[in-house]
Amino acid sequence: MRRLGVLTVFPMLAALMAGCAPAEPPEESPAGTASETTLPATGLPAPTFHHIHINSVDPERSLEWYSSYWPEGEVTTYAGFPAFYDDIYLLYSQVDEQAPGGFDRELQRSEPQSGFWTFGSTFAGANTDAPRARFEALDSEAFELVTLYGGPGGDNTALHSLALPLGEALLPLSQIDARMAEDPPPPATSGLDFGYLVDPDGMLVEFTAGRNDSFRSHMHFWGEDPLCSANWHVEHLGATFPENQNSFSTEFNFGPDGWDPCDVPTGEVTYPTYMEVGQLRIPAGNARVANASWLWYPRQCRDGRCGEGNDQPLARSRGQVVDHVGLTYPDLDAVIAHLEATGVPILEGPYPFGETRALLVEDPNGLAYELIEAAE
Repeated sequence: MRRLGVLTVFPMLAALMAGCAPAEPPEESPAGTASETTLPATGLPAPTFHHIHINSVDPERSLEWYSSYWPEGEVTTYAGFPAFYDDIYLLYSQVDEQAPGGFDRELQRSEPQSGFWTFGSTFAGANTDAPRARFEALDSEAFELVTLYGGPGGDNTALHSLALPLGEALLPLSQIDARMAEDPPPPATSGLDFGYLVDPDGMLVEFTAGRNDSFRSHMHFWGEDPLCSANWHVEHLGATFPENQNSFSTEFNFGPDGWDPCDVPTGEVTYPTYMEVGQLRIPAGNARVANASWLWYPRQCRDGRCGEGNDQPLARSRGQVVDHVGLTYPDLDAVIAHLEATGVPILEGPYPFGETRALLVEDPNGLAYELIEAAE
């Protein structure tokens, strides 16, 4: 596989690295498709992204919010749970008190932070002007955008990336000053435009510009070791690696068995981001399931970045706002056999799930996955 230096590919794949779709990519991903895998098959049937399960004090309010955010979706039920649907489900369990793990605007992170980072949608267009105008006309408090930073110091802010200098590219801090000093400033190199909302339960929602409307265009996660996380999901959940790896990780070794080594050093901070201290995006591991591109980035609270005493491992997701993520498989028996053969503990199940059955496992970052046998 041809390798490019990390610094030469930022403009070319900026949107993929942000976790959002550029203005003119194929909807699937500029990093390739599930069929373009460089890793041998594990024998698992290919999974499909099915749902995000949310603990909510008021599911009805959340369903109303998503109906405004994504009018093409449908309020429904699934397996007895209140749900919102457009290609994937958001499933809701009602809880008596606000679940932990919601996004805190003041802290600029979820607290505590699990392995789940953000769920994202793409709105067709060269920028996010249209969806932002629509959000602005809705409830201003419920659809308040999250502030983005274009560099350290807190004086370079906006509510979407293209409103920032160099907001069309994701750059390490060491490059930002040099680019800003160019006269005239360099032209935009991509259609990258993204921003964030916080849903009523505290889940961070990323909206991006892209070629096609897609409610579930991307999912992003945190990992103690992002490349190891990608390896694990390929080996144990049946995900696949695209042919071209995320360009934040082109300096690391990807071979026939995945990333080796996968526990590599964390790189310098990058901008733009909603974190004033900058976002750690190096390394980034990517993998695919049948209908989604997934990315893992480094756990952000390390090296004192979140304040004294906050360099904590990722928290387990069960009981948090985002409780778990659901995948479907055509044959759950094959999945169970694989998990048992590879020593991955089954936390619960198999148990009835609607008209079919499911089980729960947990990835190395403590994020729970519900593995469901597809109903006939």
